[in-house]
Amino acid sequence: MKRLIVFSIILSVLAMFSSCKKDFLQKDPLAQLSQNTFWKTQNDADLALAGCYNFLCRGNNATSVSNAGAGFGGAYMFWESLTDNGYTNSSAGNFLNVATGNIEATTTGIISDAYKYSYQAIAACNLFLVRINDIPLSATVRNQYIAEAKFIRAYHYFLLSQLYGDCVLTLKPLSFDQASITVPRSPKSLVVDSVLADLNYAAANLPNTPYSGHAVRGTALAYKAKVLLANGQYKEAADAAKLVMTENKFGLAGTYSSLFLKPGQNNNPEIMFSARYSPPSFYSPQDWVFSYTNSLNVLKYLVDDYECTDGLSIQSSPLYNAATPYINRDPRLKMTVIVPGDWRGTTAATAFDPAAAAVPSGFLPRKGIDPTRFPTTYATQSDQDWVLMRYADVLLMYAEAQNEFSGPDLTVYDAVNKIRTRTGVNLPGLPNGLSQSDMRTKIRHERRIEFALEGQRFFDLKRWRFDRIIIPTIKDPNNAFRTFPLRDTIWPVPQSEIEIAKSVGNTGFKQNPGY
Repeated sequence: MKRLIVFSIILSVLAMFSSCKKDFLQKDPLAQLSQNTFWKTQNDADLALAGCYNFLCRGNNATSVSNAGAGFGGAYMFWESLTDNGYTNSSAGNFLNVATGNIEATTTGIISDAYKYSYQAIAACNLFLVRINDIPLSATVRNQYIAEAKFIRAYHYFLLSQLYGDCVLTLKPLSFDQASITVPRSPKSLVVDSVLADLNYAAANLPNTPYSGHAVRGTALAYKAKVLLANGQYKEAADAAKLVMTENKFGLAGTYSSLFLKPGQNNNPEIMFSARYSPPSFYSPQDWVFSYTNSLNVLKYLVDDYECTDGLSIQSSPLYNAATPYINRDPRLKMTVIVPGDWRGTTAATAFDPAAAAVPSGFLPRKGIDPTRFPTTYATQSDQDWVLMRYADVLLMYAEAQNEFSGPDLTVYDAVNKIRTRTGVNLPGLPNGLSQSDMRTKIRHERRIEFALEGQRFFDLKRWRFDRIIIPTIKDPNNAFRTFPLRDTIWPVPQSEIEIAKSVGNTGFKQNPGY
């Protein structure tokens, strides 16, 4: 473990050095590792691949806890503050500015971090894909290593395409003596094609087994479905999700809450991909970021969207009582949100009082926060992994894609009802006779509830083109409405990259409209 952390630090430092000296794309982050001591054995390949995976964990103690506000490494929940699920008054990662529409090309934090970290990870993967050929391995083992690196590269290029649109597409290392190379931004459609090609290779060469920390065939197929769905290819998305379902290597967890805390995450059949932690050497800041600092508030919009146990909304259910609003509700509410009076820790003395805790929205996250660690401090070392893909997502992606492609057939009902009737939730199934439009609304509701506070809603709203509709209606606890300039559907490329492109005559590298 110690050598892995040292390698990860070297990888990260070299990547950051290269990005500071020139830009995020022009340097090979591992180019200075001694060729006499590395890329010789399978153990070297394992370490290098682990370094590629570790970019999912930006903000952990191996890279600097000061990065915890960047929206990575145990702080993915900050993405909820960009939606009608959450609110932050923290300056961490500049999420507050992004949420309120105050974005410029010079904005730092998540606007530049998502770009920087993704390209650092891509550079590491590109070098790995070249140097893995220097290590004596069987064809099967080599192809599996290549498949994992291509999967990780696809993951980051997919994120870049969603946030920035057109991207610089580079599939090989750019060495230090190529600093003056001019690389234009490729159209988003070409980037998506490259992502799908990498995912197809990964699906064909990864083992078809349950997930145990490394991407497997089901992981690649699930992300293929996600990429296709995000780009409106509904039949193909449904087909990819259906493959995961029929190959039957994953299933729903025995209990919903087990997905978000150790030891329930260990060998959990629902988890398909995650950022993984193992204290004390490698830990997440998740507990102290969202428990000690209270830096993310849950908005009442989300709380009110949880149905009653009869499957009806609080506006229409006879079970709802405004005097006791959190009784007879979808059980996922209390497993996701700390409501007034709930214990934050393990004793009645920790009952949540929003006024005393200075939580203006009145609600805090429960999901992924370990009550046995309350009260937390900056020294609290979280071990829970951040789940990035789970089988419930495959079911709901299938339902959404199939409904868009052919309407609400029985397979769509079955996929959604598996989520609603899962152990510990036990809500009634959807009513029969829904139109395609009605089913679309039900699926979107189910996604919001099932994945609340997991960082998914921002990308769901973007895919549905609801971001520009919903975000301006949000009234935050400070009584200010949010704004959403249409240009914000795509973020600006960091201005530093634009200036570097200009300095080397790269006329094909242009800023996004409006910035």
